Amino acid sequence: MIITINTEASTLSVAVGGHQTNYPLHSPDAFHILSREWLKLGWNLEHWATFSWLGRQFLQLPDDMLRLAEAVWRLRPAVIVETGVYDGGSTLWFASLCKLMGHGRVISVESELRSEVRAAIDEHAAGLVTLVEGDSSAPGTGAAVSSLVAPGESTFVFLDSDHHKQHVAGELRNFAPLVSGGSYLVVADSNLAQLAELPNGERTWSQDNPGVAVDEFLEAHPEFRRERFVPTFEDSVDFSGLSYFGNTWLKRTQDPAKP
Repeated sequence: MIITINTEASTLSVAVGGHQTNYPLHSPDAFHILSREWLKLGWNLEHWATFSWLGRQFLQLPDDMLRLAEAVWRLRPAVIVETGVYDGGSTLWFASLCKLMGHGRVISVESELRSEVRAAIDEHAAGLVTLVEGDSSAPGTGAAVSSLVAPGESTFVFLDSDHHKQHVAGELRNFAPLVSGGSYLVVADSNLAQLAELPNGERTWSQDNPGVAVDEFLEAHPEFRRERFVPTFEDSVDFSGLSYFGNTWLKRTQDPAKP
């Protein structure tokens, strides 16, 4: 694909296989084409690794974090379950939202929690975060987290741990049952297939990625549907493509069955 930007004529041209299509440069179509390539370039240069919250790094695109915050603010879940703590930035982000709302708490799962991360979370979010150390795809870890959620508590789930298909499939088995009706399960980094051919990508991502696990999960779970959270200030232009996981917001359409 060859993309040509002509700022003098205000046009964008895309040539594929000898066929060329022209777009107005300042149109939604041009935005979608350029933002798709910008996302790839920014990912490859690790733009997403340059942000922090309360001094702790979080490995996310700011657009995604703000959409998550918007969803949490509107839904006001009693519990936010997060997998993948890393440096603690995203954990503190979710805890900060709970503190601002005066409502909710966070359960965060990480395979190995470093002492300095524990200390930072305790300093800034004492009483708001419960840390669970373990493999988030393992049944035992799922059971440990489930025991911390009371029946009927509204729950929002964000999966951002190991991104291999089988691992994400295990996380979906563990944590999808916790999501309450009308709330969401969001699976991070489902764009890996689009990054597989980049210099810092891995060829195996074309088939081994969170999106494949989500596709298989949805086939067996009609109580969930693929539905991106609608922004509070929705525009006539669709900006949902400006995301690392725009297609893996899963909404639960009914409450879990009672035992």
